[in-house]
Amino acid sequence: MTTADGFTLTLAEVARATEATVPPPWTMAALEGMRPAGVSTDTRTLRPGELFVALRGPRTDGHAFVPEAFARGAAGVVAARLPDGPAGGPVLLVADTLRALGAIAAAHRRRLGARVVGVTGSVGKTTTVALTAAVAESRFRTVRSEEAWNAEVGVPLTLLRATPATEVVVVEMAMRGRGQIAELVEVARPQVGVVTTIGESHLELLGSVEAIAEAKGELVAGLPADGVAVLNADDPWSPRLAALAGTRRIVWYGMAEGARVRATRVAHAAVGTRFHLLVAGEARRVPVAPEVSGDQGVPAARGDAEVEVALPLLGPHNVRNALAAAAVGVVLGVDPAAIARALGQAAPPHMRLEVERVGDLVLVNDAYNASPQSMRAAFEVVAHLAPGRRRVLVLGDMKELGPASPALHEQVGREAAALGPAVLVAVGPEAAALAAGARTQLPAARVLHVADADAAAALLPDLVRPGDVVLVKGSRAMALEGVVATLRRARAPSAPA
Repeated sequence: MTTADGFTLTLAEVARATEATVPPPWTMAALEGMRPAGVSTDTRTLRPGELFVALRGPRTDGHAFVPEAFARGAAGVVAARLPDGPAGGPVLLVADTLRALGAIAAAHRRRLGARVVGVTGSVGKTTTVALTAAVAESRFRTVRSEEAWNAEVGVPLTLLRATPATEVVVVEMAMRGRGQIAELVEVARPQVGVVTTIGESHLELLGSVEAIAEAKGELVAGLPADGVAVLNADDPWSPRLAALAGTRRIVWYGMAEGARVRATRVAHAAVGTRFHLLVAGEARRVPVAPEVSGDQGVPAARGDAEVEVALPLLGPHNVRNALAAAAVGVVLGVDPAAIARALGQAAPPHMRLEVERVGDLVLVNDAYNASPQSMRAAFEVVAHLAPGRRRVLVLGDMKELGPASPALHEQVGREAAALGPAVLVAVGPEAAALAAGARTQLPAARVLHVADADAAAALLPDLVRPGDVVLVKGSRAMALEGVVATLRRARAPSAPA
């Protein structure tokens, strides 16, 4: 992982930010005149002139690659120990290289004039980041989190990709326990904080949804006095988050009548969702996006703006994600018509309700992750998608639910059965309870339980029929993209002889 050019610190400033020691023959005075081109944590992508930070990972230790980093032209190395043999440049010795990466990013961020938008929540973070970045890019030079760059490594690397020319940075903030979002806020110093929704994700780690709300609320509580909290008016936990905002400004989004940024006239289709975006307080006539409607504009009633949006994403939950992005756009000063155009051109993140034709099947690939909330959102999409078609559901374990896991899986199984699937394949040990819940509503022969993705992939080609709608969804650990790949191979048109 490598950052973009535009790094703002000298090696001496890096040493001070990380409280590093500098072994001879190098001195702090010598480091004052050395400015790296960027920061890298991966020698495979390291470019000459960059600073290499040697991180310890679950499978590899970056310290083993320090000689390679110097061989590739690294300007210096941040490490917890000296390399074996002579170093090819300055080594900044620190106690913890992961913390050092965060300190470097925090010091770099302080040099930037960009506004930082932090996004957290139990579900919808990555999609909301993508939509928010699309809205911001319509007016500003924008940097956004890459997929899965959302924790103690990804957030610093996202900030380090920003340059003095960057105007907006959109950062996804995930957590595995209390205090982790607060640490990310300390590094990123966001001026705008978005919370998508609060749900059961990470229940195993935090014990209750109330504790999850408090942990996600660390983003709101960490905003500066002039910061803005962007909160979901439809989420029952948002009043608790609003209390954490104190005197900070709040912009509400959602379907609720009182939300400043809301949607009406929502219409679901196989290729996306159309709705009217209402923004309170815009006292002028606002053009409708030309690719959505031939109308030249809509009258602004009572100082509100109304624009039509053709969102190329499926499901009511993605309308809310789009409203969150629109609310950030309003905070940043983006025109509502530009917001509508940006949302209309957004692309869905990989393996998140991606709909594709696979031969004669309609495949809904939502294999990236799963929670009870996101399962329900996927069921809503399938309910609206291609009505009348036979449905096959492949549903994997939902991880990190703790003692509540059996009951939550059983409930999701009941809700899945309400879709009337021809076949439901439950995948994984925890999904046994999901299968049990489904069997209370469906004949037992239509509900199968298998151990893993390989077993599901072996069964599925014989279970599906031409014209079926197939939903594949489970937690990341289940690797259900293997099922998707098997279906693609099985249903791909044969090559001409």
